[in-house]
Amino acid sequence: MALQVDPQAFLDPTSAEFLDDPHPTFDRLRAIAPMVRDPIGWSTLSYSSCENAFHDRALVPGIDPLLEERGVGALWGEPGHTLTDSEGADHQRLRRVVSPWFTHRRIEQLRDRVRRSADEILDRLDHAPFDAMSELADVIPSRLFCWMVGVPESDAADLARLSKALLLVFTATPEMVEPVRAAKAELADYTRRLLAAKRADPGDDLASMLSAAEATGVLAERDVFHLLEELLSASVDNTANTAALALWTLAGDPEQWAVLHSQPDLLANAVEECGRFQPAIRHTIKYAVDDTTIEGVAVEKGEFVTIRIAAAHRDPAVYPRPHTLDITRDLARPQLAFGAGRHYCLGAALGKMEVQEVVRGLVARWRRCEPADGVRMNLNASGNVFSLPVRLTERAT
Repeated sequence: MALQVDPQAFLDPTSAEFLDDPHPTFDRLRAIAPMVRDPIGWSTLSYSSCENAFHDRALVPGIDPLLEERGVGALWGEPGHTLTDSEGADHQRLRRVVSPWFTHRRIEQLRDRVRRSADEILDRLDHAPFDAMSELADVIPSRLFCWMVGVPESDAADLARLSKALLLVFTATPEMVEPVRAAKAELADYTRRLLAAKRADPGDDLASMLSAAEATGVLAERDVFHLLEELLSASVDNTANTAALALWTLAGDPEQWAVLHSQPDLLANAVEECGRFQPAIRHTIKYAVDDTTIEGVAVEKGEFVTIRIAAAHRDPAVYPRPHTLDITRDLARPQLAFGAGRHYCLGAALGKMEVQEVVRGLVARWRRCEPADGVRMNLNASGNVFSLPVRLTERAT
């Protein structure tokens, strides 16, 4: 039997109270129900309701259906031809081709390249304050992806710019429509030129591997184009924001920074805890293609469900002292910023590794770090970091 939801339990993610700090709102509403109404449908607030929503096969990625409903039209995925917007056999077919580039062995090989890149930037650092976003967090993933797809490192700035513009689509605001359309057209042209170059002169890279899959008939031309376009779109921005927020979170807690500086073996756990405490991906929108039930709440076909990841990460039923940053915490349940279930992010381990190396590079070199004037971010609405000047002191020998 479906639960009766309190009509007063309503989440307004545009309110000043929410944008200042959403967690008092999350805590108050979560105590009423695991799911509440919001302006477009439902919001999941407990860890279990969020996790169940990720696993529910009646729920599919919802940003394009939402934009269609608003008269904008689809701007992100290509149904059946991208990892985000495919299900079943289509999803497995696409995932199988690209997954060799995201194995544990491959990622550990890439770690050396990422570490060298971070060391190169930080070893020559001679000014303060240092913008950890534009000078480090943005640079590392864009450089790495250039190498992964086999393009010159000089393309890194353009990849970062396009990724940032394209991922604005998930804000679903009227202001993002034209910038996203322009970036999508530019990226489509870039993708076509890249694939043409790899057909003529293949190498040991991800774009060449996709081109070879097309040549052998494993993937269709349309699959290859949209899959590579999707990978390029997601190559930089989420990883860069996650790295910047991890640094900002640690810099705001000198005690935790000092613990990590003195115990570098905590690096992986520290990155996980920072991702729990302040995830860059705050929420994701799903669309019901069939009637379903989540935590006893009936969701009808055609409704939207917003998975509030930031709320799940502070659920006291899963994380004791949820509003305390503790890099020694035993994270018995994984963070949900990379999703769960069939659409768990293929690049999750790669992104975590990059964040680890960005954090390691700074924490190993300096005993103290604090945010400086000029920090600009849209944390509670979108998790975007625009500028992160930090002041680094007490350099380690």
